[in-house]
Amino acid sequence: MAVNSKKIDINALTRGMYISKLDRPWIKTSYPIEGFYIQNDEDIQKLKALCRFVYIDIDLTKLRIDISQLDSGPLPRTSAASIQATPAQQKLSSIRQTSDTHVHQQKKKQLKRDKALYVERVPFEKEFKTANKLYETIAQTAADVLNQVASGHSFDIKKVNQAAGTMVDSIIRNPDAFLWLARLKAKDTHTHNRSIRASIWAIAFGRYLSLPQKELTELSIAVLLANIGKAQLPRELLEKSEELEGAELSVYRKHINISVNLLKKMGLFSERTIETIAQHCERYDGSGYPGKLTQDKIIFPAQIAGLVCYYEKITNQRNSNNSLDAARAMEHLYQLRNSQFQTELVEEFIQSIGIYPAGSLIELNSKEIAVIIEQNEHHRLLPKVMILRDSEKKTVNTLKILDLSTLKTENGTCPRVINSIPLGTYGINSNEIITSIQKTGNSWIMKKLFS
Repeated sequence: MAVNSKKIDINALTRGMYISKLDRPWIKTSYPIEGFYIQNDEDIQKLKALCRFVYIDIDLTKLRIDISQLDSGPLPRTSAASIQATPAQQKLSSIRQTSDTHVHQQKKKQLKRDKALYVERVPFEKEFKTANKLYETIAQTAADVLNQVASGHSFDIKKVNQAAGTMVDSIIRNPDAFLWLARLKAKDTHTHNRSIRASIWAIAFGRYLSLPQKELTELSIAVLLANIGKAQLPRELLEKSEELEGAELSVYRKHINISVNLLKKMGLFSERTIETIAQHCERYDGSGYPGKLTQDKIIFPAQIAGLVCYYEKITNQRNSNNSLDAARAMEHLYQLRNSQFQTELVEEFIQSIGIYPAGSLIELNSKEIAVIIEQNEHHRLLPKVMILRDSEKKTVNTLKILDLSTLKTENGTCPRVINSIPLGTYGINSNEIITSIQKTGNSWIMKKLFS
């Protein structure tokens, strides 16, 4: 990996350094992501208890402190007030480690049963074309289900099973294709599209956790149908952009029981699926509804469903001004660990989706604007990206794809992600991105990177 890094003795650490690598694998520690800024002396002490030496990223460290004396000895201590960080760097550095206890590590092992169960079998550009066609069919099925429920009719369970199965098959082959679509369809806040996006997050996360394909399909069905009860709620209630409270909130929360009763009446769903739907709004600390269940009383699929549905909610609010970008959303989730959501589950979700998921718009340190094409499994802060705007924010004449984990420019610096930005910035919409990726799909550079 072409990263401008330097090995640093553990006693030479100072605030503002960006830790890019440890003297041991990240997976054997409790750090939820690869890489973070040293914010305070507590961060340094935790590293000293764990490592003898670390590696710092020179380019990212330069953004915080003067490294001119790096070769001559320890850097001068820099006060927190004098450290100027970009918004993205602040978000990343806030997602930090928890204590590396034996129990913590055991829970992680239980979550991550077999990392090698699934491998990407199909190149991204091929699977993207397939997934893009599938999404439209799945969206129509999901919309039909809600319309039929709203009219008091039953729906075609075979179509729901088929929709869930095709998503699972695609995400198993290559998760980034559907993750792209989840990002590109983010502006559509209709209930059925929310359910599809949440199902995509759920399958991708379950794939990362190596859940068997049967369990992935069952989880997908549960998340797709989790909100069908909303079809029988007043439309004005669902379309409100502000937080509900009082009597309105009580009415809204009835959607859980409506969904469960509808599915039980049809008699075609497994007890596990219905239980997942019944519990997906419960929270680890008992603050959820309708049963105020806590911790292990919430079945594991329901914990996953609850986490991904919450992530979908905070990243795609009806009022787009209230939506969180990917990095801020991960920071927010991390603050909820061991309260609304189990700590290990949150950390594994961050690892699986990444701070910058596929389909996210980002800004590079070159001031260019790009969209993330594909994650790098071993270096999630160094994805493959496609440049859409040049350093002056003008549309590029020739599309190009960069693999940030291997690329170094002529002057020796590495292109790096410095910020995530909302879809729509600089006029970039989902149609432009889809058209761009389809154009690039036949080019030699796409074949070189993804074949």
